[in-house]
Amino acid sequence: MNTEHKPTLRIITILELISAEGKGCKLTEISNKLGIPMGTLSPIIHTLKENKYLSYDDQSQMYTLGIRLFEIGSRYMQCSNSFEDITSIMQEIVKGCGETVHFGILDGGNVLYLAKVDSTEPIRMYSAIGKRLPAYGTGIGKALLAGASMEELHRLYPEGLKPLTAHTITDFDELYRQLKEIKETSLAYECEESNELIRCVAKPIYKNNSVAAAFSVAVPTFRYSAEKQVVIERLLNEYAVYATQIVAYMNL
Repeated sequence: MNTEHKPTLRIITILELISAEGKGCKLTEISNKLGIPMGTLSPIIHTLKENKYLSYDDQSQMYTLGIRLFEIGSRYMQCSNSFEDITSIMQEIVKGCGETVHFGILDGGNVLYLAKVDSTEPIRMYSAIGKRLPAYGTGIGKALLAGASMEELHRLYPEGLKPLTAHTITDFDELYRQLKEIKETSLAYECEESNELIRCVAKPIYKNNSVAAAFSVAVPTFRYSAEKQVVIERLLNEYAVYATQIVAYMNL
C-alpha cells in the first residue's frame, strides 16, 4: 500500500528538480519535466517563492533554491555532533596528506557530497557540498557502490554509463570487476574519470555490514605519486576505524 501524500511528494520533486538543474528552471520547464499542469504548479511555486524556499530572477525567469532551504540545512548540520566529528576526521586526513577530502553517501545512482575539507595547496579540486555526480564515474562513488550486484547496477543506470570525461568507465563488466576488487580491498581509485587532471583514492564506511558512506581524497595529477598514494591509503584506513563508530549513530 502506497502511503505517500501526493501533494507533498509533488513539492519534493519540484525542489529536487530545481536542485539537480543547478542553474535554475523556468516555470514551463518544471511543468514539462514533471508533468504538472501549469494551473496546479503556479500556486505551489508562488507559495514556495513567497516563503523564500525558492528565489526568482526577473531577467532570466529562472527559479532557484531559496535562502530558507540553506537555513534549514545549516541547522541540520549544527544539530548533529556527528557531522562535527566527521569533519574533525577529515581535517586530520588533510593535515596528513595536504589534499582535499570529501565525505558522501549514495543517493540513487549518484554521490551526494555532504562535507568537504579543502586542501592547503593553492591548486586544488573544485567541488561543493550538496553536489551530485554519477557514482560510477567517481572514486567515492565506486566505494559507495562496492556491494552492488550487476543487476543493481543496471537498475541504477538503465540508460547506461555515460562518460563524464574521456576516462570514465562506460562498460558494466569493467565497473563490476572494479567493484569486486573494492569490496575485497576496501579502497577505490579514480583516474581522471569525473574531472580531468584529478585522481582520487576513496574508502567505504560500513554500517550494519553495508556501505553507508565513504571518504575520498582528491589529488591533482601533477602532485599524485606512488608515495603519496601510500600515505593517503594509510590515512584512510586509519581514520575509517573512527568514522565507522560515528556513522553507526548517524541517520544516513
